[in-house]
Amino acid sequence: MSDRADVGEPEAVPAKRRQILVGARRTFGELGFERASVDLIAARAGVSKATVYHHFEDKQALFVACALEEAEAMRAGLRACLDQPAGDVEQGLQRIGEKVMRVLLSPAVVGLHRHAIAEAGRFPEVGRTIFDRGPRLTQELIAAHLERWDRSGALRIDDPRSAAVQFVALCQGDLLARARLAMLEYPADEQVRETVSRAVRTFVRAYRP
Repeated sequence: MSDRADVGEPEAVPAKRRQILVGARRTFGELGFERASVDLIAARAGVSKATVYHHFEDKQALFVACALEEAEAMRAGLRACLDQPAGDVEQGLQRIGEKVMRVLLSPAVVGLHRHAIAEAGRFPEVGRTIFDRGPRLTQELIAAHLERWDRSGALRIDDPRSAAVQFVALCQGDLLARARLAMLEYPADEQVRETVSRAVRTFVRAYRP
């Protein structure tokens, strides 16, 4: 299984392909992988079925591409943070945590992840691909931020990658589980701010010199 086009750089995605991805995200989010048909995706995207298959090998490749595009949007925001001075630890972590959680809790991402989990038993390679190019790369970017604060002496972190995993887990709290179970009320901005703020305080207490 391989997507015929690069799904890692949304800014390079042709307009027609992006049109298909928009229709696919909506369809997968509402119906899940099994019930979503390529015919319906094509109709919602306003393209022919042949056009869908011109850009994507099969429905599975299209599903993965949707998930990876959302992951890339989050990583782009984190990379932009890296271009800025390290600055205040608490403010920086708050900004990073909120950025991550707003993507993870968006209805499109929640729907895609919910169905990716449901299909992981039948298509384990889908789960691996999404994890490797989604959470794993996001953790590496957060670890890069933590390394800067470690070098500046603001934090003391022996294993930035493990610390990044811990930080994301703290930021999630019970928000992600509630979202996946359709128990989270939207808009969730205030809940995200409060949960991330608590996560930052806990994290900084653990890693402050």
